[in-house]
Amino acid sequence: MNTLFIKMLLIMGVSMLIPIAVLGLLSFEKSKQQIQSVTAQFLQDNLGLNGMQVRKILVGVEEEARNVSASSAIQGYVNTYDAADAADRVPFAEVESRLQLVLKSAYRMNVWTKDSDAYRLLSRQIYASGDRGVWLHQWDLNTANPVFTYASLIRNSDFRPIGVLTLEIPEYQVRGSMVFPSSFKNYKVMLVDSGNRIISHSDTSLYNKIYREADYFPPAEWEKGEISLTRDGWKLIAAVPRNELTGTIYQIKDFTVWIVLISMIVVTLLLVILVRTFTIPVKNLVLHMNEVKRGLLNPFPRYKGRRDEIGQLVRGYNQMVSGMLELLEMTKSMESDKRNLELQSLTHQINPHFFYNTLDAIKWRAEHSNETTIAAMVTKLAILLRFSLNNGEEWTTVEREIEHARNYLDIELLRSNRSFEVFSQIAADIRKRKIIKLILQPVMENAVKHGISKLPDGKGKIRLTAKREGAEIVFIIEDNGPGIQGGTLPDLDRIPEKGVTGGIGLVNVHKRLQLHFGHKFGLLMYPNQETGFRVEIRHPIMDEV
Repeated sequence: MNTLFIKMLLIMGVSMLIPIAVLGLLSFEKSKQQIQSVTAQFLQDNLGLNGMQVRKILVGVEEEARNVSASSAIQGYVNTYDAADAADRVPFAEVESRLQLVLKSAYRMNVWTKDSDAYRLLSRQIYASGDRGVWLHQWDLNTANPVFTYASLIRNSDFRPIGVLTLEIPEYQVRGSMVFPSSFKNYKVMLVDSGNRIISHSDTSLYNKIYREADYFPPAEWEKGEISLTRDGWKLIAAVPRNELTGTIYQIKDFTVWIVLISMIVVTLLLVILVRTFTIPVKNLVLHMNEVKRGLLNPFPRYKGRRDEIGQLVRGYNQMVSGMLELLEMTKSMESDKRNLELQSLTHQINPHFFYNTLDAIKWRAEHSNETTIAAMVTKLAILLRFSLNNGEEWTTVEREIEHARNYLDIELLRSNRSFEVFSQIAADIRKRKIIKLILQPVMENAVKHGISKLPDGKGKIRLTAKREGAEIVFIIEDNGPGIQGGTLPDLDRIPEKGVTGGIGLVNVHKRLQLHFGHKFGLLMYPNQETGFRVEIRHPIMDEV
């Protein structure tokens, strides 16, 4: 499985999809709160407007009652009625139409004198309300609708009550003054009295029923508001179903959900495309790496032209593969050189017991014949061979390596007819340091063979300097021979081909140092075109033996 793709998709998905979902939810909740707030305010404003309209009508009736009760026509009727005998008294119903024309009243009226039961009942209610007018309601059998009645005292000039005036207004007239919002189909408005009895409702069958909020407008289902209309405790109640308030909100919710879902799908597709543009190249590169594990070191051929990080990764990977190929070729070359050096060493190895026994025999015969020079040469040669072979041991110390080089030079002085001088300067702090053996003698041999041997007898000079420079031991071998004089320096990085003379010892030493310690170490040659030759040998500092 492409776990990188899954991880990147999950991380980027969580970082983008969750904020989109949260933003959609917050947007919906904010819109819901705003709409609910606006709707609740609208309901309250509509309730206030309807309350103002109803109060206006009720106050108009009250004002009309005050004017009518104080009119001379009503005062005259009541006084005449009270002064007449019982048989001569005229009921108000007979003079109502005439008085309405005179008073130009728009409301049905009635006057109750003191001799009536209605007066006694109504006056008690008026006195109970603080000697103000009182609003009453009753069912009108003629219209089959509720009727609102305002009752107030009729007082004479001495401010004594002489009767009760009632003005009636049909309930539908009050209800008709109300404003019902068209956006709410189930908008309900009702009037209730002080005893919580329904006195006005769109359904007249509910008249005089006790109003209980839980029965008519449960808070979980209805948004309700109410205001007081009169001092008698009448209230105007308005309510609207919550589902009508939140219907628009849930439409917004559905719209928001769809928008969020579509956005999440689009974002997910874009994320998949974006992530795959990175993970597919990485996956293909990993598959190509598996081929590298099997030894197929081929450059990755795709995506090299991309300018993004994938292109940089592929180019870096190809550079690494190229470097590995170069390193393998270098390793093969070094292994080949090492095998050649080992073969050269094996070629020159001879059974040490044969050498030692033969040399001891020559030494015994030379001493027996009093040939001291021959005995000395044989002795030094034996020491030289013993050091060179040494049971295959490759390590020695600086002082033993220098002693071995001096033994070689002593043999050269004894066997040749030419004499030369040898000078040496060895730092004391490096004498016991461990180095690989046979690195000085081949350079000394090169100095004798190609430098000193071409000078007159007694003119040759060889100088050996051994010192420490930082973390390195530096050997400097100089001679005063004729130098290169138009010749070419040996190529230290290539082993001379078979049959080629010159430079074999130098190349051998250089290659062995580099095989052991890397390309930083080895030989450096400083030829002089006129006279002299100088070779530096650089060897890392090792532990003391």
